Amino acid sequence: MKIKLLLICTLCCALFGYAQDTHNLEDNSNPILFLESIFGYAGGSAHGPTIGAELNYQQRKNLFSLRYIYQTRFNFDFAILGLVGFPIITNDLNINEISALYGYRTIKDGHSWSFSGGVSANIATYKTKNDGVISKDYETFAGFPFEINIKWFKKEKKRFRAYYGLIPIGKPTSFGRSLGFKFYGNIGKVSYVGVGLNYGFGWHKVY
Repeated sequence: MKIKLLLICTLCCALFGYAQDTHNLEDNSNPILFLESIFGYAGGSAHGPTIGAELNYQQRKNLFSLRYIYQTRFNFDFAILGLVGFPIITNDLNINEISALYGYRTIKDGHSWSFSGGVSANIATYKTKNDGVISKDYETFAGFPFEINIKWFKKEKKRFRAYYGLIPIGKPTSFGRSLGFKFYGNIGKVSYVGVGLNYGFGWHKVY
């Protein structure tokens, strides 16, 4: 889990660093390119928390995306001690999903919405416990990922603000943050559908 979070943070930092090197260029036709993190909760065969990251590129209204999702399955039970019940949460399945998606994205002022579908490669890790010993089994399968997004970002070029939006940096730039909602899922041998938040950095429209 820590390695996956580190990978997501590294990708975000790389995009931010690239943007700081290029935001002073006089370019009225900036690309639509942004990286976003995903935090959600899914139901279905793999019900549990979701984290992930997604890289998006838009040309006209065509949206091309590469998505990574780490999906867990949590089971809830109760242990009875005397007359008191204590909740027990167990994790018996983890899925690593890498997807390529194609979709449609439309922009109006400072918000956008999109829908996409594609194909994915998935690695499922099943955990079982016998006599106190945890064993793991692995399985790979293909899937059909999909998602619907709505997000908000700045309407016009502004100075980028660091440290939680408090300190402005440099000149007005097309690079900025976004915040939105994602309805996502994957249909395959192990299917799930979820709702979450996405938080991104990049160029979200042509300014």
